[in-house]
Amino acid sequence: MFTVVVIFIFAAVLGTAMREGLWSNTLRLFNVIFAGLVASTLGPSVAVTLRGLAPSRVFFFNFLALWLIFWIVCGLLQISTNKLSTVKVKFDPKVNLYGGYAMAFLLACVFTSFAMFTMHQAPLAKSFMFNGFKSSERMVMGTAPDRQWYTFYSYVGGGAMGGATEAKSFDEYRRGCDNFRSALEENVKRTGTTANRTDGSALKKRAHIH
Repeated sequence: MFTVVVIFIFAAVLGTAMREGLWSNTLRLFNVIFAGLVASTLGPSVAVTLRGLAPSRVFFFNFLALWLIFWIVCGLLQISTNKLSTVKVKFDPKVNLYGGYAMAFLLACVFTSFAMFTMHQAPLAKSFMFNGFKSSERMVMGTAPDRQWYTFYSYVGGGAMGGATEAKSFDEYRRGCDNFRSALEENVKRTGTTANRTDGSALKKRAHIH
């Protein structure tokens, strides 16, 4: 089930982007990559601020912060590139067509990798989607898009983020996120709601949240 959802996300982005040419898709690819890096870097700090405003909703803010920053940055970049590039660069028709397809494929790969990476911090069960999401395995037929984004971010950004404080590897990062989602499951079983009824200190210690 989870693999089907990821493939659907990939296909949706690919299908949308294939209607555009080489220049437009190259700009979109840059925007998505940059927005993903900014979200991965600033997400933890923004999540901490949001948790201070509403401690009872601590389970939601890591995931919310990532996507909030991503869409804001991506939207601003798209507006800026559209204004700065009012005239599209002319390419040979075949280069524009097949180059556009290639950029569309890369765009779908990058977006899907980032999206799957953020699912580790989603306010869901430890193994959600009928146990389809198993963080310890290379998911989606062994392609492991989530690990690919973490590796890329670690190489480019040179830092840790997300549900693990100072994570030195993907396994350390995903274990912190697993602990976070396990805490959410326990909270739901104990209270019948996703709202956190404690002061949050025990949860932060267990899940290694920034």
